[in-house]
Amino acid sequence: MFMFVKRIISGINARIAKLQPRLRALVIYVIAIAVLFPVATVLYGSIVLGLIWSAMLGLFALYMALRSGYFSQTVMLHLPGSDAPAPEKIRSVQGGVRFANWDQADYLAPAEADEALSFDQRVIGLEIDGDAMAYPLSAMSLREVANEDIEDVPISVTWSPVSYSPRAFIARGADGSPITLSPTPKMLLNTSLLESDNGTLYMQFTGEAIAGPDAGHRLQHIPCVNTTWGAWSSAWHDSDAMSPDGTPEDDVFEGYYASTRPGLFSQPAKDKRLPDKDVVLGVMVSGRYGGSRCYSAHALREDPLLHDQIGSTSVIVLCERSSATYVAFSTLVDRDDLTFSGTNKNPYRPNRVVDRGQEVDESEGGIPNSPYDPWMLQDDQTGSIWHAISGVCVEGEYKGAELSMLDGRLAFWFAWSKLHADIELMV
Repeated sequence: MFMFVKRIISGINARIAKLQPRLRALVIYVIAIAVLFPVATVLYGSIVLGLIWSAMLGLFALYMALRSGYFSQTVMLHLPGSDAPAPEKIRSVQGGVRFANWDQADYLAPAEADEALSFDQRVIGLEIDGDAMAYPLSAMSLREVANEDIEDVPISVTWSPVSYSPRAFIARGADGSPITLSPTPKMLLNTSLLESDNGTLYMQFTGEAIAGPDAGHRLQHIPCVNTTWGAWSSAWHDSDAMSPDGTPEDDVFEGYYASTRPGLFSQPAKDKRLPDKDVVLGVMVSGRYGGSRCYSAHALREDPLLHDQIGSTSVIVLCERSSATYVAFSTLVDRDDLTFSGTNKNPYRPNRVVDRGQEVDESEGGIPNSPYDPWMLQDDQTGSIWHAISGVCVEGEYKGAELSMLDGRLAFWFAWSKLHADIELMV
């Protein structure tokens, strides 16, 4: 009986949630009066007093619903693990967009970037057909979006510090035309919402359009990595970088990263296999025989070279521990399925996000500010040497070849488990 009543209430709530906020408030007010009027009339013995008191109590109920955010803009989402779509509130972030001139950015040549960025400064790294770019997190935490044209392809590089999720997309709308994404002062399930030229709202975490003319459209992901400038410039010597001018030298979210708070709006993970703020890497393999799998950053730190199978694709998932870089590649090269091992030390170096609250073993030279030495791999089939972050072969039979980087999506567990609850977790 209880479950039956609960389903009825949930069904009514889902229908009301589809209404515009003002109409929703009016419907709730009318329902409150209709429910309270008979009770108030019996208590006060007067139809007039009953109407007055039910109207007053209805206003109070309306006020409490307003305080709870019930009349916020909502969208219907069908989340993994749920039986049916349910209304989710779009919340506003106090202070609005944090950087007004989000679309005005200068770019630095490699030599200039070396002077402007410190070796350990974290960046989002993106490479397309040999063109490499780096975006400092200290700047992206305020800008949130950088729109580019690379090889005549419209690209949007995005960053959500709340969910610790770098994402890069081919920026084309539902009709295939280029779009420009801009940040908004809105969030859904602790993931930033981005707005396109025509008013469509996209979830930064998934690239899915959840409201507006292109609702239901999904942007195509491009692989990108969260790493350090030293590691990225070692992998791609000719990489340009977005200038950090006009933004703080340090990431303004440092305190948040170090805290246990799960998001700006506290929404802890229901899946307790990992702590809320643990970092995970979700690897997506597209295609008919593709699949997906999620890897714990702590587990990868302990076992930094992992061969795996996702769908029909053989993959290698790597953790360069000195730069806290997590990346995945297909191991198929010229129809040869390669296996790998490390050729040099891969020492720990404490990282404020991944190693939060963890003890770090310094026996392998993993100390703060220790010299950076890129981790190199050797394939077991030919003995060729490969750069772990770029996937480029630098020596041997395969010299010049490049492993295909897979779509690896980094995030805090509380955000990942909410939006990808159906994915397999490797711990």
